[in-house]
Amino acid sequence: MERLQLIHGSNTMRISEKAKTLAQSYVKEPDAFSIVTLNYKETPVEAIIEEAQTLPFLSDAKAVIVEDAFSFTGAKVRSEVEHNIDLLVEYINNKNDDTLIIFKVYSEQLDNRKKITKLMKSKGKVTEISEMTEQEVRSHIRSVAEKAEVDMAPEALDLFIQLVGIKYDHVTNELEKLLLYVEDTITREDVEEIVSVSLEQNIFKLTDLILSGRKAEAVRLLRVLILQNEEPMQLLHLIISQLRLLYQVKLMQGEGYQGDFIAKSLKVHPYRVKLAAREVRKYRQKELEQKMVKCRDIDYKFKSSYLDRQSLFELFIMEI
Repeated sequence: MERLQLIHGSNTMRISEKAKTLAQSYVKEPDAFSIVTLNYKETPVEAIIEEAQTLPFLSDAKAVIVEDAFSFTGAKVRSEVEHNIDLLVEYINNKNDDTLIIFKVYSEQLDNRKKITKLMKSKGKVTEISEMTEQEVRSHIRSVAEKAEVDMAPEALDLFIQLVGIKYDHVTNELEKLLLYVEDTITREDVEEIVSVSLEQNIFKLTDLILSGRKAEAVRLLRVLILQNEEPMQLLHLIISQLRLLYQVKLMQGEGYQGDFIAKSLKVHPYRVKLAAREVRKYRQKELEQKMVKCRDIDYKFKSSYLDRQSLFELFIMEI
C-alpha cells in the first residue's frame, strides 16, 4: 500500500469511510494510538509531520488521517494556523518513515497547478470519490440489506429512492433507521412510516406543486419545512435553482440533447436531470420563463421588505 494517500470528492461520508478502511487495513490491529486524526485547519504542518514521524505506541504500524487538507485545492479557506507549505512539500518528496498518511480533501477539483498537488500525484496515490449513480445507490442499498439479512421489496426500494434521493449520507442515515425498525423484510409501509423525506426531494415536490397550481398543498408543505427550521430565503433560492434547472433541461431537450450530455454540460447529477426531464414535459418554455421572473421579483421583496418572510413566501405561492 502507498504510504502517501489523498482522497478527494464532495461526499464527505464516503471519503471518511474510505480513509477509515485504508487506515485499518494498514494498521491491522488499530487502537487509539495507532490511528491518529488531525484537523488541517487547526494543526500546523510541523505538528502533522512530527506525528507522522513519531513511532507507534504498542503497535507495529501507524496511520495519520489529515482532515480537510485544503492546500491541495485552489479554495481560499480560513484556517487557525498558517501552514509552511514548503516544509510539507519537502516531507512528501523525501518521506522516509513507515507511517501511512491520508489527506482528506473535500473538493471534486484539485489544483493541478500547485507544486504540492503535482508532487502528491507523483509520490503517492490520489483517489477521487465520485457521487454514486442511481443504479449504484440501489445496488448499495440491496447489499447493505442483504448483509443485515433483511429483504427489501422492489416497491419499497422505489419509494425509498423517491423520498430520500440518492445522496449517500441521506441514504445511509435513513437505511440505518429502517434496519433498526424492521425484522426480516422492508415493505412499502415500513418506508412510509419510518423514512424522512430529504430537503432536496421536498424542494422538488414544492416546485412541482407551485408549477402545477396546487397552491394550498404548496403552502402546507412550506409550513412543514419552516417548522423543520428551514429558512424561507434558503428555500426560495433552492426553488429558483430547481426552476432554472427545469428551464435549462427544457431548452436542451428541445435541441435534441440527451440526459447524460445535459448533466455534464450543466454540471449536475444525472439523477436530477432525469427527474427534471420527466417533469418538464408538463410545462411550456414560456411558462417556465414567467415563473422565473416572479421568483426574481419575490427575491427582491425578501431583501427590501420588512414584512415577515414566511408571509411573503405564502403570498408568492398564491400569486405565481
